[in-house]
Amino acid sequence: MMKINSGIFRNSSIETLKNSSFRPTTSICRKSFFDTIGPLDNKSFLDIFAGSGIMGFEAASRGAKNVTFVELNKKYLNQIISNSKKFKYNQFYFMARNAHRFIKKSENFDIIFADPPYELYKLNLFVKNAIKKLNKGGILVIECSSKETLEGFDKIAKFGDTNLLYWKV
Repeated sequence: MMKINSGIFRNSSIETLKNSSFRPTTSICRKSFFDTIGPLDNKSFLDIFAGSGIMGFEAASRGAKNVTFVELNKKYLNQIISNSKKFKYNQFYFMARNAHRFIKKSENFDIIFADPPYELYKLNLFVKNAIKKLNKGGILVIECSSKETLEGFDKIAKFGDTNLLYWKV
């Protein structure tokens, strides 16, 4: 179980599946991310490699216009859908898709948050495609292992062996 940090759904809990293999974004990481990106009013938010969906739920709580969850694992996606029913918010969208294929074909977003499995993903290619899907003034944030190297980001925040990398367009 995880709690939403801030906003209209503050302190609401979401259930997570037992024995899941994803690493949910920590509370301190989430706070730093949302403090850095600023107000979400009228912004579209993509939570890709959504896992628990906590980032998307937090974005909705903080005023995002709409939130899209993309998660290939159907068990995880079904848990996100189940959790979404707790919230009075009717702008959630759910996709069981491969992240690379989704990002190539998707519409644009104001904020894209991606938390792929550490060190298992072609992140440079993903970043190149994701940046093309940002609206003007948009932000892409990748949560990755501190061992992974990516180029061209505008800001980095470090949390132990986790880095948050930011690109602005």
